[in-house]
Amino acid sequence: MDSTITAFRFTLSYAKDLVHDIDDADMAQMPHPGMNHPAWILGHLALGADFVSLLLGGELETDEQWMKTYGPGSQPIDDRSAYASKAELLSLMDQLYERAEKIASAATEEQLAGPNQTPFLVEQFPTVGDLLIHLLTTHPASHLGQLSAWRRCVGKKSVLGV
Repeated sequence: MDSTITAFRFTLSYAKDLVHDIDDADMAQMPHPGMNHPAWILGHLALGADFVSLLLGGELETDEQWMKTYGPGSQPIDDRSAYASKAELLSLMDQLYERAEKIASAATEEQLAGPNQTPFLVEQFPTVGDLLIHLLTTHPASHLGQLSAWRRCVGKKSVLGV
């Protein structure tokens, strides 16, 4: 789990790098119809980190409105007022990533081997451990790739230099 946690920490750091030079007012800008924008992506990733607790038997910190705005199946809109501020999004990400890291690190082999009983990607991730690894790695990485593409669409440079 140590290497997975290292990758998870990187996704938080990378997310912050990707939005460091984006003005709060531009966080819901949609340069192409249907494109996920920074406000939605950060809120969605915070929720993904929150799901780690739920997956391992805990409670969500986010509420029903957060789920409606940022959850699976939600559709980003270009109304800035519909989303939390950049500062709020980053603060919640910090909080929920730290919590997810602690919870994931404490997961037992028995918990990880249990069946994925969520409605999410059961065929692709049949065990709790499989889905947990996805939530900590490939899920944030895929959305951060969208954020990187968004940056290019609005004329910003790569933060990794590639």
